[in-house]
Amino acid sequence: MKMPTVVLTIFTLGVIGCAAGATAVLLGTPNPSINDNNPPFRGTLWIPGSSEIVNTSDPSFYNSLKKIPDAPRLMFDRRTGTFNTLNPFLFEADFSDGLKIEIQVNSEFETAENAEATALIYLYAVGQLPTILREEVKTIWLHKGDKDFGGGNNNLLIHHGRGLKLIDLGVLEEVFLHEASHTSLDPHHYGREWQIAQSADVNFISMYARDYPNREDIAETFPMYYALRYKTSRISQDLLQTIENTVPNRISYFDQYIPEIAPAP
Repeated sequence: MKMPTVVLTIFTLGVIGCAAGATAVLLGTPNPSINDNNPPFRGTLWIPGSSEIVNTSDPSFYNSLKKIPDAPRLMFDRRTGTFNTLNPFLFEADFSDGLKIEIQVNSEFETAENAEATALIYLYAVGQLPTILREEVKTIWLHKGDKDFGGGNNNLLIHHGRGLKLIDLGVLEEVFLHEASHTSLDPHHYGREWQIAQSADVNFISMYARDYPNREDIAETFPMYYALRYKTSRISQDLLQTIENTVPNRISYFDQYIPEIAPAP
């Protein structure tokens, strides 16, 4: 899902069911004019077989993590629903495709060693994201707590308590696909051409996308497109056909505007 928007020049964030951002409510207002549509899924994260789009054994662009000097940072925490200036442990993650991400770990993890060990739990999976989904990710906020992940604001938001549950469920990688779509795709693709594709398709891939068409549609649809174009062998023919039949014009949109995605080495 997406988070509320920040009053600076910051984009909305998306999490797995709500947005993390700044000033207002965490959930957008459903669009009642399209509630008669009948999407095939409630949400794309929990489709049987969709947790296989990315596997833990898949290669990763993640390369290394190094400690950098600590300094104050403005971080969003879903436990309070607020942005606060904290003094986190800071690290820089390096990826083999040339991208870098600053990892900001809440000082509640007590030591730099604990902070680094916790960050390392997630960085391989972040590196499994295609380059296009990390291009706008400049920072990662990492807190304790069992709260939704988030995307947007050039950031990925991680709450470690929830992260451990997602790992146990085998969907951590797919959650990052959703959230990083908010971060790197939303700012560039919610425009007239996307709206034309939405209208031509009539339907949505999920109820979540249908209810929040200007906030969740891309983050719900792109992982299905990624599966269709790059992970065909991982999902059933029935699911592939459902994707093709439900959002053919959005598929054509991504074919036109998303460059070919190179796999991790």
